[in-house]
Amino acid sequence: MSKLHPFQPDGQPLSPAAAYRLDRLRLRHLRLLEVIGREGSLGAAARELGISQPAVTLLLREVEDVFGMRLVERDARGGRLTVAGRHARDRLVIAMASVNFAIGAARQSGRDPTLRVGCVQLIGFSALPEALERLSVQGPLPYMHIEEAEAVTLLAALAAGELDCVIGWLDETIASSVNLDLLHVEPLWSGRMQVFAASGHPLARHKQVRVAELAECSWVVPHRGSRTYAAFQRLFLNNGLAAPRPRIVCTSIHSGIHMVAGGQFVSVGPDRLIAQYRDSLGIQPLRGRELDTGPTYLSFFTLKEAADFEPTQQLRDALLATQFTDLS
Repeated sequence: MSKLHPFQPDGQPLSPAAAYRLDRLRLRHLRLLEVIGREGSLGAAARELGISQPAVTLLLREVEDVFGMRLVERDARGGRLTVAGRHARDRLVIAMASVNFAIGAARQSGRDPTLRVGCVQLIGFSALPEALERLSVQGPLPYMHIEEAEAVTLLAALAAGELDCVIGWLDETIASSVNLDLLHVEPLWSGRMQVFAASGHPLARHKQVRVAELAECSWVVPHRGSRTYAAFQRLFLNNGLAAPRPRIVCTSIHSGIHMVAGGQFVSVGPDRLIAQYRDSLGIQPLRGRELDTGPTYLSFFTLKEAADFEPTQQLRDALLATQFTDLS
């Protein structure tokens, strides 16, 4: 294993004096900015850390000495993080989560570490099972904790150090709500969102469905904030129309598909998911030039600092080797 060397943001190694000061930092130093940012005062930070307020002041001075800039502004109301302090706090929260996980891993005497995986639902029932099968053929399957949720929720957990990797969508909604500077991103596959209905729906027989026609339909969509709901909105906005009020909002896209299969609703969802249910439930994508909302991308996310963690690399390689066809 290579030796770790402290570096400045510009890639240059720290001076011997700065490296010495960095080596003197303790876990209390790492926790300090998070507590001050949350509690808003040095006195509250002292109480939570179980030390005196002068000791907190000393800790803060030592941290600011290492960082070489002011991290906390003190005023009559207490203390608040500067912009630099907030940036440092965000990174230190990740560091503390990693320390806590390292302690937990070390306490699992004689056991391999647990790989914490976040994935969107589509991957959980499609590509992931095949990837796990490939891993089991190569050797003992890693211990895993797999969490399914929306990509934005999973990526927030990854940025906080609560997950080791995420398999999820990357689109404009993610880019605007997640600090991608913290993450290493590798593309896996691309696909498209499709409008679909039951095979017996009147629009299923049309060779060219207009978005104006869809405005008159009864829609089943996931909740606001989901990427599928964003695609529903984009479908109409791209054609100069306001999206209609959905007849049903359902948090489970799988339940929504079963409702559409009943015959009276239309919906939108990933092409791979629609293909999965097409024969068994009798649903089909609707046709029309106006219905194309552009490609979507599934990517593999890790923290930049942890991109070389071997279990995540093995999972990524197994996913890339699956038959999860590029659907663009």
